[in-house]
Amino acid sequence: MTTYELFQGRRLAVVESMLHDAFYSGIHRARDFGCEVWLLVQGEEWYTGGGRPLSEHPLGRVDRVLHVDTHDWRAVVDALTDDDGKPLVDGVLSFSDYHTEVTARAAEALGLPSQGLAAVRAANHKHLLRAALDGDPANVRWRLVTCAEELEEAIAHVGLPLIAKPPSEAISYGVRKCATHTEAVEAWRELSVIRQSLRGQPRPGYVLLEEFVQGTEVSVESMTVDGVTHFFGATSKYLHKHTMLEEAHSFPLALEAGVWDGIRSCVDRTLRAISYRQGPAHTEVMITEDGPRVVEVNPRLPAHMISTMVTDVCGTNPHLDAKLLALGVEHTPDGKPGQGVAGGAAVVVLFPDESGEFTHIDGLDEAERLGVVVRLHHEPGDLVAERLDNSASVGFVYAHGGTAEEALDKARRAAARIHIHTRRTAP
Repeated sequence: MTTYELFQGRRLAVVESMLHDAFYSGIHRARDFGCEVWLLVQGEEWYTGGGRPLSEHPLGRVDRVLHVDTHDWRAVVDALTDDDGKPLVDGVLSFSDYHTEVTARAAEALGLPSQGLAAVRAANHKHLLRAALDGDPANVRWRLVTCAEELEEAIAHVGLPLIAKPPSEAISYGVRKCATHTEAVEAWRELSVIRQSLRGQPRPGYVLLEEFVQGTEVSVESMTVDGVTHFFGATSKYLHKHTMLEEAHSFPLALEAGVWDGIRSCVDRTLRAISYRQGPAHTEVMITEDGPRVVEVNPRLPAHMISTMVTDVCGTNPHLDAKLLALGVEHTPDGKPGQGVAGGAAVVVLFPDESGEFTHIDGLDEAERLGVVVRLHHEPGDLVAERLDNSASVGFVYAHGGTAEEALDKARRAAARIHIHTRRTAP
């Protein structure tokens, strides 16, 4: 029996989902191995745009869909227990940034495996991560600004330039680079009036100010088992034009042995500092002249097809690995670069030039003739790029190569042949 055949006969509850094919296919791969999957959602419109029933969406093809208040851990627990209070599932997990904390709390209440509630909370609320790293050289200067009276001291402490962001958001929503005092004040005014998350959860309007550090930003892909972290490798990151949005990635990033050792040590200390027990982590790190600095920890698998790159390069499937751990199966992923079907992989994110209604796309056939895969998560008629965050993407160009650099070059050449057309909508 292979490790993934241990899914047979087990039942897993998935609380909401991130968007994009990798997360949908991860669910269905587990089902292919015999796992029964229940999906808990609060509303279907997040996935369908309100125009189609969930039954026509890839997530609708799970074994059971439960409509639950997924912002309330008690409601999740109630949906997953029988009349005697015993769990109806063998595991519960979420890769949705807005639901990992609820899910961890529900898992602990049900006596099921989890990353650890305190660990997930510290990762999701970035000021708690900063506090946990107090005294560690991988930390940066920071202040949480809870009211206007704290702003001046916070700016003086952190220094300029600085990064302003909501402390408990995701997908780069609300992240602002502020070069001047005026920009920092404007960022505070803009962000402090946001009193709901993108998924409708209440927020107090606090703003996190962090030191801006110059360097090369990468992400580190890992899986923790019983508090011990296994590292798959580092992923490159390229930003879109003059924004903070991620425009391209390649894996595995070639790093000098000493640099990679320092990054691994930095991430390992960070996960230990928040007592991360198990599961995937997508940790963003800035490589500086003075060593690595932690940008943030995401207690989930990465988006933008990064987990697909890990699968193809390392020969292990992080989506399946994470689900086995959530089910309580003893499993330690042993995949490393060189054990997969490709030496390197890359993805280029497709953004429209302007927001509006997606009308049509040119150049797909020409791009695919270069030996890449193009995946779209929007279709004509959808409104696209309505916000300046990672949700602005329309799709991905994915490529293999002998190295990560070769794959990235192929993906970029293919993406250059694609043009996304939009039509402005009425204000």
